[in-house]
Amino acid sequence: MPSSTVQEVAPLSARSLHGAPASVVRPAYDRARLRNGIVHLGLGAFHRAHQACYTEAVIAQGDLRWGILGVSLRDARVSELLSAQDNLYSVTERHGDEARTRVVGALKGALFARKELGQVIAAIADPAVAIVTSTVTEKGYSQSPATADLDLDDADVRHDIAHPDSPRTTLGVLAAGIRRRPAGAPLTLVCCDNMAGNGDTLRKLLVQYADQFDTRLARRIETEIGCPNSMVDRIVPAATQASLAWAEARLVLRDEAAIVCEPFTQWVIEDRFAGPRPAWEDAGALLTSDVRPYQAMKLRLLNGTHSAIAYAGQLCGLETVADAMAHPLVGGFARRLMLEDLCATVAAPAGYDVRAYCHDLLKRFENPTLQHRTQQIAMDGTQKVPVRWLPALRESLAAGIERPQLERALAGWLHYLAAGRGDSGAPLVISDPGAAALAACMRETGNDTDAAKAALAHRPVFGTQPWPSAFADRLARHLCALRQGGMTALLAT
Repeated sequence: MPSSTVQEVAPLSARSLHGAPASVVRPAYDRARLRNGIVHLGLGAFHRAHQACYTEAVIAQGDLRWGILGVSLRDARVSELLSAQDNLYSVTERHGDEARTRVVGALKGALFARKELGQVIAAIADPAVAIVTSTVTEKGYSQSPATADLDLDDADVRHDIAHPDSPRTTLGVLAAGIRRRPAGAPLTLVCCDNMAGNGDTLRKLLVQYADQFDTRLARRIETEIGCPNSMVDRIVPAATQASLAWAEARLVLRDEAAIVCEPFTQWVIEDRFAGPRPAWEDAGALLTSDVRPYQAMKLRLLNGTHSAIAYAGQLCGLETVADAMAHPLVGGFARRLMLEDLCATVAAPAGYDVRAYCHDLLKRFENPTLQHRTQQIAMDGTQKVPVRWLPALRESLAAGIERPQLERALAGWLHYLAAGRGDSGAPLVISDPGAAALAACMRETGNDTDAAKAALAHRPVFGTQPWPSAFADRLARHLCALRQGGMTALLAT
């Protein structure tokens, strides 16, 4: 008998896609007729599972003006993978045993800015492009967490001010493209990152940046460019070998850019566009006059609780959010934090059931099929904590209200940075450029009280406004409990 051989799975491409199972939804429109109408900065998994899917639905309804040119700013790998697959990739929505897979065709091209900067700037300058969206994380906008203004001490910002035609930063790339756009060509920038008033913040930072070298450009950005605020929501874990293999079994094709995410998705956008836009509302987006209540709810309830789960999970050796939610101490802590502390700090839109929203979030966190890693969520805490936790803490303390679970979450994060090891003694992988300075100022002290005070005095994270001494004392007690007995000692009380 002839020896059996393992059949090699074909890579995903426009040519091989016909071999996918009939259950896989695929583009039914002519991709050759698709035009570039959107440039997206930050070509990570979140954009491809979120805004690109909304745009895909609009294109599928026949509006071929809104093809997306995706731009990777820091990592060439994503753009290379997508280019090799004819810019196709799959998104599988999965909860338990239920799953639905589609191949997205909205992406017209994928560029790496450091290698193809001229093409990126030319695309933003193209009058046929009416929208630039961005998902570059909070730290990608060169904002100082302490002042909320442009970080003029950042080396890349200084480089871009001196060399505006060869920028390295998100702001620099945007400004360079806008500078070359013809007069009268309307453009809207849609920031989709987790910052309060993200559109207003982007405009402010972009104006501050342009003011350093071209005041005319700054005034143009201030008066002519649309910058609506938006709120996005979908849990999109980073790909793993297991998730890629699972997607391959669904597609019967190898998709190196495959995404497995939750079914839930939400996009709320202020209807303040400078020119034409896709009919995203036909794909399920909510267009509103004021996104701030939705944004505050999501930042504090979802993102705030996620961060707390991440640091508690890392310290307890829990790999995923679902693992943390199943843990008797960490899961209970997350529920109390959201339902008792954070829920009390948000002002809901009229008629919105915040408690129901909280319970829906907790159910999403418990989804065991997502494999959302705590290590991934824990990244860049010195940028996230000032947005997700500190405003709620300051408001509460000013009103004379203690938030015991949120204070424990803050202590857990500080211990995570300063100790650098989990409760088992295993070293932690800390990915946060601002972490070393904060950890160092805590380690230089001789006791928990001084460590708490040193942390709260660290202006790049905690700002210049003093924190109440009673709050610092409570934080010190939590740090003492963590040092002596880990998360078990902190959360058991």
